[in-house]
Amino acid sequence: MTDTEPVPAAVLFDGVLSIRTIVPARATLLEALAGAAPVLVDCSAAESVDLSFIQLLLAARLSARQAGKSLRLTGPACGALAAALAQGGFLPPSGADPFWSGDA
Repeated sequence: MTDTEPVPAAVLFDGVLSIRTIVPARATLLEALAGAAPVLVDCSAAESVDLSFIQLLLAARLSARQAGKSLRLTGPACGALAAALAQGGFLPPSGADPFWSGDA
């Protein structure tokens, strides 16, 4: 990283990531996106994930892109997030969205 590259804002989500916890999760993402730095989201410690959290991540990524910012995962979706993505049909056998692999 060079001196001109902004330090990414790290956001850690853990525990239950569901409709019941979506309001504080949304507030956390909005706060991170308010800064100028790219946002890196870590969901590796999630115990469970439902589709509302996946929708939140997708909406946050779109909002970031529209604002000329970057939001990406710290690495490939794993654990509870990967299970929810598979169950929801977000991880097809081929052509999966590179966002979920941490590449975009």
